[in-house]
Amino acid sequence: MCITEYNEAEIMRMFKEEGWKEGRREGEDKFGKLMEILLGAGRTSDAKKAATDRSERMRLYKEFGID
Repeated sequence: MCITEYNEAEIMRMFKEEGWKEGRREGEDKFGKLMEILLGAGRTSDAKKAATDRSERMRLYKEFGID
């Protein structure tokens, strides 16, 4: 692509898409870490709650210091 072919809207869409993908990966990693901790500690009821209740999940992230 040369400078005369620059399409700002397309470039911004690409950056947004990549940012979204990275954010999703980070969120999945964070959730996986929480599940690993909860299941390893035998806290299956908390794991079930975290899987369906966002506020409970946020509380548990804070409890375990998961950022």
